[in-house]
Amino acid sequence: MKDRLRSGAVGKRATGAKLLLDSAGDRLPTPDGVALAIMEACEDDQTTVQQLTRLVQTDPALSGRVLKLANSAATGHRAVASVPEAIVRVGMQTVGQLAVAFSLIGKDDLNSCPAFDHQQYWSRCLLMAVLSRSLAQFTRVAPPEDLFACGLLAQIGVLGFASVYPEAYSDLLASNPADLAAQEKALFGVDHNELSEAMMLDFCVPRALAEPARYHEAPEQSGFDHNGRPQQIATLLHLAYRLSAAAVHNRGSPRVSNPLEVAVDATSARLSIAEEAMECIFNDVLAEWQEWSELLQLPVQSAPKYQDLEFTPNHGQTGYSTPSSQALRVVVTAEPELAAAIEASLTALAIPVKHCACAKHALRLALNYQANVFFVSPTHDPLIRMVRNSEVGDASFIFTVLAAADSELETRAYTTGADDVITADIATEPLASRLAPALRMLERHERWRNDRKELRRIAKELALSHRQQQMLALTDQLTELPNRRAAMNALDQAWNRSLRSLTPCSLLILDIDHFKTINDRYGHAVGDQVLRATAAVLKDAVRRDETIARIGGEEFLLISTRLERREAVIAAERLRRQLERATLDAGGETIQVSVSIGIAVRETDMRQAEALMIAADKALYAAKNAGRNRVGLFMGGQTRVLTQ
Repeated sequence: MKDRLRSGAVGKRATGAKLLLDSAGDRLPTPDGVALAIMEACEDDQTTVQQLTRLVQTDPALSGRVLKLANSAATGHRAVASVPEAIVRVGMQTVGQLAVAFSLIGKDDLNSCPAFDHQQYWSRCLLMAVLSRSLAQFTRVAPPEDLFACGLLAQIGVLGFASVYPEAYSDLLASNPADLAAQEKALFGVDHNELSEAMMLDFCVPRALAEPARYHEAPEQSGFDHNGRPQQIATLLHLAYRLSAAAVHNRGSPRVSNPLEVAVDATSARLSIAEEAMECIFNDVLAEWQEWSELLQLPVQSAPKYQDLEFTPNHGQTGYSTPSSQALRVVVTAEPELAAAIEASLTALAIPVKHCACAKHALRLALNYQANVFFVSPTHDPLIRMVRNSEVGDASFIFTVLAAADSELETRAYTTGADDVITADIATEPLASRLAPALRMLERHERWRNDRKELRRIAKELALSHRQQQMLALTDQLTELPNRRAAMNALDQAWNRSLRSLTPCSLLILDIDHFKTINDRYGHAVGDQVLRATAAVLKDAVRRDETIARIGGEEFLLISTRLERREAVIAAERLRRQLERATLDAGGETIQVSVSIGIAVRETDMRQAEALMIAADKALYAAKNAGRNRVGLFMGGQTRVLTQ
């Protein structure tokens, strides 16, 4: 009764996560540096699978998509949890196409959620992933590449909220709530950890990894066996989570001793990692993380060494602060002589211009919406192809700049993807007239983007309102448990899962004894307190993948696909005793309550879930007729009262 378990109303959580997943679709954005690096790697015939793997592993969203594709039913293979195996399965070309296809997904939401720093989020996820892999190599808790994926995806629920409901989530982050998860649950029906687990399962990450990853912020709430492998994985991910938070948010400030530092030391000790080894692991990871961050254009922190870390309190906050924005610019990518001539004409027209001798830098500006007009020489044709191969090509106007008129080069430029061809010696006025179509096209595209953004904002608000109404329709407002409608849906799902997997399907119906007498003697307000107190006890007692619901009046339902008949009886007796010991203060008078419980477990002659419900109901009435505060069991067509 005192030990709170994971989340209580599992059916409600699963419903909320499913609705949010349906809304999310493929909205998750990809870091520009990662997309750019993968595009360039796919252009190079010498790129190896190992090199491409390293790039994909830095992005949670892209890694999840690759895992989902590799584990799809079409492949016909066993499930994989590591990104390298997934890439080998789907092929380098397909991965490259995914990166291009998703290079601009969710870009509008980068500015729509101003209280969330996407760049810092990606940087920290990368650090947590590298830490998780190194800790796994040292502890051998699980395959290192599997835990790399877990570390990378453990916070993907945060990105999901920021991408699907950017305005609402930005407002929530800006309010700086003391308990972010609780506020998320109140607004969206699930918190970011529950959503992360649902998304990992949607990516086909094995449940044995996704479930521990859900508890990486608070492994003590998992309810796993203390010495079991799931608890060890959750503890390892928690250590990586706390270390990554300290590294990303610590700006080189001096070491400060506090209880949280002791807590991190204790976590290391639970994994049998000595302080000297922990220091070595962290400092090696730090160097690798900073190298990757520079390569992929992620924020590079001047993070301290392990001995200088300052651990900050964890209140369930993501800690991803507000990003900055930059204006659009014209980019010239050409040889110095050509570039100087074009820049002079553009400057005379008071048009901001940036010279990028490196095509990679120019494409990065395009991907960030920091450039929309390009002047490119024929020697930089690959830049044109790379721009046109991504969605950013629809929002870019490209001029090919020739040293002199050349019909062959002009034809090749249009074939490559240029919108117009000019010579470097073009005068200011003719250049202005050639820019006019580009400006008209860009203005139309900007209006289209703004209209689409507004439509998406309205659609998201409607979807959020609709989903909240759905959650309300499935929730008992007094106890905040799933209501009868949600319980019947959960029972059907449990019944079907039980038939498919040949596992038990157990049903417990609990009825508060003499509840009408309590209402008549103390009033309905006290009766409501009794219902809420009973619900709280039941929430504390529910196990993983079980559903507890209020199905009407003083009746509650517990559905489980884990409990065999004997275990169901033990659980029912435990609940009966817990509620029998519970007391409630009603205006200075102490009220004690008791419950009668009916148990039924799916039997071979039961053809549908309704038969299980009828059987449990018969057992409940047998318990009440025997004097209440009893447990009744339906078995083989007969009912027995077990508690004397």
